[in-house]
Amino acid sequence: MEEEFDFDFTDAQKVKDYLATQDGRQKKITEYAKEYSGSDEGRKLRDLQIGKREDYTQGTKAVKAERIKVQLQKKIVNTAVSFLFGDAPTISANDADNANAIAILDVYKKNRISNKLQDFAESVMSTTIGVFIFSMMQGQTGKEIKSRFYTTENGKYTPQYDVYGDLVAFYWEFVIDEVEHLWIFTDKEIHKYQDEKYQTSDAHEFGVIPVVFVEQEEPEWFIVKEMIDRYEMLKSKLAGSNNYFAFPILKLKGGTVTNKEGEEETLIDITEDGKSLLLGHAIHDNQVVQAEAEFLQRDTGVQSIELEKEWLKEDIHSISQTPDLSFDNVKGIGALSGRALVLMLQDAINKAKRKRGAYDTAISRILSVIKNGLGIKDDDLSFDIEFNYSIPEDLAEQIQMLYNATGGKATMSQETAVQNNPLVKNPSEELDKIKAEGVSSIGETFNVS
Repeated sequence: MEEEFDFDFTDAQKVKDYLATQDGRQKKITEYAKEYSGSDEGRKLRDLQIGKREDYTQGTKAVKAERIKVQLQKKIVNTAVSFLFGDAPTISANDADNANAIAILDVYKKNRISNKLQDFAESVMSTTIGVFIFSMMQGQTGKEIKSRFYTTENGKYTPQYDVYGDLVAFYWEFVIDEVEHLWIFTDKEIHKYQDEKYQTSDAHEFGVIPVVFVEQEEPEWFIVKEMIDRYEMLKSKLAGSNNYFAFPILKLKGGTVTNKEGEEETLIDITEDGKSLLLGHAIHDNQVVQAEAEFLQRDTGVQSIELEKEWLKEDIHSISQTPDLSFDNVKGIGALSGRALVLMLQDAINKAKRKRGAYDTAISRILSVIKNGLGIKDDDLSFDIEFNYSIPEDLAEQIQMLYNATGGKATMSQETAVQNNPLVKNPSEELDKIKAEGVSSIGETFNVS
């Protein structure tokens, strides 16, 4: 016998206890968001991050430690999102003329969900969760289904499952005007709390939980997080070193003396730019103490730093399956065939295909929520979702392949070619001109003077 899920959503203590079990997860999500945004707090999460570098003093001057954020986290996420949703998926019904299918896709388009899929995927890949919440609004022509995309900036989100792994509730915690709100979505109601006190429950008309979300265990860059930390640290230390050694600097010899207040002070001071030094002198034991100086040259240690940066960068891109298409990487490769381009991008393509299942399910779920909201009971209606991966194509190579396959015969009519010509604004008018020019040309060929 199937075990029935039993939970009282109106019991404030039970709800609080359940959410307390999710504190660890929520803390991680908050940290992911800080690191992805590039905030200072997001660079103090691990011991070897640049945010843990301490400022220091040089002589009598306070020196601020360099903390350079490279933001490879955004590069990795945005590249993955672009390959998956650079072009919106194509959604088609098994019966294109079905009135119910047309109605469902109309709601999907009116809510511009295709335009929101990139932001949705970015939220998932950067903070491990992205959310669509649906509602029923009163419009000019009656009730309308509305959807809104939410990120961690809009609150905290917690799904609740039964023992079989089926979603039974979805918790949304948010703050408005310093008042804490909690909404719990079930398949029939939305239970509402304010400041941990139960307020009311509102019935909704979807018949299913009107929330669609995607989760993943860790952010997209997490597999290479230590490498990113090291890469940023190397750059930061090198930048700090350049502050002093990028231009000639003086090597100084001197000591400290006791001033009139009885405090020890150096004979040498550093100017604000940190690249030149002021030499001082003082009277010590009735003798003049003069500082000595000579030019100090930088050693070759920077070469090993540059080498480590290069292999760190290469490994970060390789392990995270993120193609490095920077100018320096592609400027010397010359003309590539379409097949070669695909092979260069194969890692990113494979990653996009691996993620397809979760987002295929999410889009299907969105269509299902809309279908239920419209009260459609057509069980035979289904939708196909085709992902259009953002992959460059070599059109000339494809045309040449078709030309060779047909033994040199034409593979496109002149009309189709004109219609697909980006320089032609009015295809039908252009075809008429071509025909007229053809007739004129024939007349000239047979004209005998």
